[in-house]
Amino acid sequence: MALVTLTERTVAHRVYQVAAWALFTIVVLSIPSYAGLDAEIGRWSDVICYAVAILGLNLVTGYSGQISLGHSAFVGIGAYVTIILVGDHDWSYFTAIVAGAVIAFGVGLLIGLPALRIRGLYLAVVTLSVAVVFPQLVQKFESITGGDNGKKAAAELLPPSWTGLDSRNRNDIAAYKYYLLIGVAGIMFLLVRNLIRSRPGRAIVAIRDNQTSAAVSGVDLRLYKTLTFGVSAAVGAIAGGMFVMREPFIAPSQFGLDLAIFLVVGLVLGGVATLPGAIPGAIILVFARKLTTDHTDIIPWLDGRPGAGAIADVLFGVGLIVFVFVLPGGVIDGFRRLRGLIVRVVPNPAWLPAAAAAAAAASTQAVGSVEPVTVTSTTVPAEGT
Repeated sequence: MALVTLTERTVAHRVYQVAAWALFTIVVLSIPSYAGLDAEIGRWSDVICYAVAILGLNLVTGYSGQISLGHSAFVGIGAYVTIILVGDHDWSYFTAIVAGAVIAFGVGLLIGLPALRIRGLYLAVVTLSVAVVFPQLVQKFESITGGDNGKKAAAELLPPSWTGLDSRNRNDIAAYKYYLLIGVAGIMFLLVRNLIRSRPGRAIVAIRDNQTSAAVSGVDLRLYKTLTFGVSAAVGAIAGGMFVMREPFIAPSQFGLDLAIFLVVGLVLGGVATLPGAIPGAIILVFARKLTTDHTDIIPWLDGRPGAGAIADVLFGVGLIVFVFVLPGGVIDGFRRLRGLIVRVVPNPAWLPAAAAAAAAASTQAVGSVEPVTVTSTTVPAEGT
C-alpha cells in the first residue's frame, strides 16, 4: 500500500510531476560544480554520450523488437564523419553532427533491409558482422580516417566570453562541453519520446508485439522496419558526434565489438523499452568498470600485480550477473517498484471516457483504414413456436 495516492491530472499530481522534473534538472545542472576536476566532468560527459547511443539502440531493439549487435558501427560513422568534416573541411561541430546523422540514416536503411526476411539470432549475426567489419574499413582508408593512429581535429569547443567561463581553464572547458552535450541529449530524448507516442511509434511497437497482427491491421512491415533501423542509426551517429565534441580525437578501437556489447549491456541494465533507462545504463557503463578497477584490493594477493586488470573484469562480470538476478527488469523497473511503495497515481474518473475515445481514435489511425463489416441480424424463433 502506497503512502500517498494521487489522482491523475489533478493539481497535486501536476505539482508532483513539476517537482520531480525540477529536482532532476537541478541535479543534472549542478554536476560540474560538484565534480570539480575536468576528468570527473569528462566522465559525466561520457555518460551523456553513452545515454544517447543506448537510446538509439533501444529504439530498434526495445521498441521494435529487432536484435541489433552492430550499433557501435553507427556510433563510429557519426564520429568519423564529424571529425573529418570539422578537422579537414572546417565545418562547425553542429552541422557536421547533422551530416553524420544523415549518412548513418542511409546506412541504417541498407542494413535494415535484411531485417525484412530474417529475425532473431540470424539478424543478430548480420548486425554483429557490421560491428566487426567497421574498424577494419576505418583502417583500410587510412589517408582519410588516420588508421590505427587515430584522427584528431585541431578545432576544440571553447566557451564563449558571454558564458563567463575561462577558455584557458580546463575545468571551465569541460563544464562548457558538458552543458552543450546536455542540450543535444535533451533534444534527442524529446524527439524519440515524441516518435514513440506518434502514429509511427505505435506501429513500431505493434510490430514488436506481434508482426502478424500488425500486418493484418494494416501496418507496412517493410516500411517501418527499415525506417526504425535508419532512425536508430541516426541517433547513434549523433552520439558519435557527441563523443567528438567531448574529445576531438578518435581511433577505430573505440567503435569495435566491445562497444557494441557494452551498449547492449547498458540497455538491459537500464531497462529495455524505457526511455529513461538509457541514463542509469550509461552511468553503470562508465562508473561500474572504474569502481571494479579501483577496488581490486579486496583480493590482496592480486593487488598491484599484473593480474589486477583481469580480476577487475571478473568483478565487473560477477556484478552484472548479480544485478540481473536482483533487478531483471533493469534499474527503471526497480525504481518504479520502489516509487510505487511511496506514491501511487490512480486514473481520474472524469477523464476516462475522453481518454478511451481518444485511444480508440488513435488506434484506428495507427492500423489504417479497414473496410467496415456489415452484420445481418437473424431472428431466431422462440422455442415452441
